Amino acid sequence: MNLDAIRHIIRGLLIFLAQIVVYKPIGLSSSWLWQNGDVFIYPLIILMLPIRMSRQYVILLGFAIGLFVDLFYDTVGIHAFALTAAAYARGHVLRAFEPRGGYQLSMTPTRRVMGLNWLLSYMAVVVMIHAVAYATIEVFTFVYIGKILIKTVITFILSMIAIVGYHFLFNPRR
Repeated sequence: MNLDAIRHIIRGLLIFLAQIVVYKPIGLSSSWLWQNGDVFIYPLIILMLPIRMSRQYVILLGFAIGLFVDLFYDTVGIHAFALTAAAYARGHVLRAFEPRGGYQLSMTPTRRVMGLNWLLSYMAVVVMIHAVAYATIEVFTFVYIGKILIKTVITFILSMIAIVGYHFLFNPRR
């Protein structure tokens, strides 16, 4: 295993622990905001993988990480579905935002490598897909379309704040 793989694994474990230890208790609050929205930083594990990583591995990894989050949140496949959908969409989003010269083999989507505007656009689209999938499968009926929309928007905004905060706080080099 090379040094980059070890960095991705350690970063993924730390983000997963932050999701469970820090952000899960916040979501248990009785405030209106927390009843209608959640903060999810764990999609960052999928978002920060190397750009040229095989799509099949990214989807399988998204499913596995989602299952682990489901274990701690006592949900039955909601996070697995949402993160698998985000992992699947990641390839399409990367292709849509590909620069003219293409991606280099070892590029990772960070603000130092790709720039802040590219990074925010890429992450916003994938996090929105995750938020829509999460809110839709949680309610699981379009009768409550208003609740789905409110939960999607609030979850998207809170998650993007946390993810952008991560990038400015830790500013990964690669």
